[in-house]
Amino acid sequence: MSYNKFFREDDIEGVLKTIRYEDPIVKYRGKKVLRLVSILLDKRDIDIDISTAIDVFYTFYLPYPILKDRESIKQKQENTYKLINSMLQSNYIHDVRSRTVADNLMSSIAASIFITEIRKRLSGFMNSSGQGPRENKSSKTLDNTLESSDKDLFRKGVDRALASTMNNLENIKKLRNIIEGEQPGTVSMLAFEEYAPQLIKLARDAEVRKILELVSGVKPWNMKIPKKKARYKHGEIIGYELGKDIERVVPSTLALPDELFYLKLLEGKLLLYRKVLSQSHGPLYCLLDKSGSMDGLKMIWAKAVALSLYMRALKEHREFYFRFFDSIPYPLAKVDRRPKAQQVLRLIEYIARVRGSGGTDISRAIILAANDIRSGAVKDTSDIVLITDGVDRIAEQLVSYNLKKANARLITVMVLGDNKSLRKISTKYFMVTKLSREDVLQVVEA
Repeated sequence: MSYNKFFREDDIEGVLKTIRYEDPIVKYRGKKVLRLVSILLDKRDIDIDISTAIDVFYTFYLPYPILKDRESIKQKQENTYKLINSMLQSNYIHDVRSRTVADNLMSSIAASIFITEIRKRLSGFMNSSGQGPRENKSSKTLDNTLESSDKDLFRKGVDRALASTMNNLENIKKLRNIIEGEQPGTVSMLAFEEYAPQLIKLARDAEVRKILELVSGVKPWNMKIPKKKARYKHGEIIGYELGKDIERVVPSTLALPDELFYLKLLEGKLLLYRKVLSQSHGPLYCLLDKSGSMDGLKMIWAKAVALSLYMRALKEHREFYFRFFDSIPYPLAKVDRRPKAQQVLRLIEYIARVRGSGGTDISRAIILAANDIRSGAVKDTSDIVLITDGVDRIAEQLVSYNLKKANARLITVMVLGDNKSLRKISTKYFMVTKLSREDVLQVVEA
């Protein structure tokens, strides 16, 4: 079936009021949608008119999109008019627009996804009308078809396309929350636009969807992670105490008579400010066991924990390291303190792609993680989070030695299992008996 007459026009003239279709910014947005559609369809020549792309974009973007009067619509615009009109009348449009209004990036993504979906639905619609899918024999326009008894099928196709768009946007929103953490704007909008196709691809990935279902309850801005503080005379004031440290004396104490002041000094009873300084952290390093016994639900849950740990690292301004292991360690992924969009997208794609298989060598993985930390310019205490279900012999002395050299603490998360050796050498030791969202949060906040 040919889409030429449905999507292609000779000039830029749309069906929405208040849109200046010749404006460079308007044309840029339409071209950006067409570029995304081309990537999603893996076709250079997608045969879609730019005015249609602009109309779909602004239907999602504008707070209140208004169609032109029907009488002013030219015949060549009829099909686009009916498409936009069906969108605005759909029960799904408000849910979609709640995620796109005044958001340039989300509107572009929504428009590109919707156009690719409507092409699929339109093809199915024509087949159900008995016209057949062959492009070289299809001369009937959508407009002519809609004048038959198939208008309801077309509206249902638009509804399904919007529903699919909404599901994809929800996952993209979750991915953005993971990438940005608690501070929107951490990653530049230009970077997001550059990697929009990769965002859409990840949002549609079945494994990513399963992980996001668990991660969705772990919001970095709600994580109850107390900052570790140490006493320091030049830190922030958190209260008062008695002592003899002149540098922290409360100014009002200086107004005391000299005899009383020196007496309190000798007795260590001067009123002082209590001051502390927040401790900085080294990297947060996640080791995930991908042995055969971890495949399935265990692996999905462990991957959700790994992404949640990245969100914690972002909240605490820490570098984040991630490595799979079985009987051998797998390639290392790293995200900087100030993350780049490409780094995080590669991390998510890497985590989603790997499946459980092979044996397990926990000692080797921990020692390599300690060496990774030691090879960097790290002075502060680092945390290595080990996620495993494996019962493996641990070289306790060798592992403990390497952890000490790296100034790293080992936090073990045993997934439906137990290991006495790991319990001995771990600073914290969790035994997870239920693979739920609440348990993900419990591990991440600890």
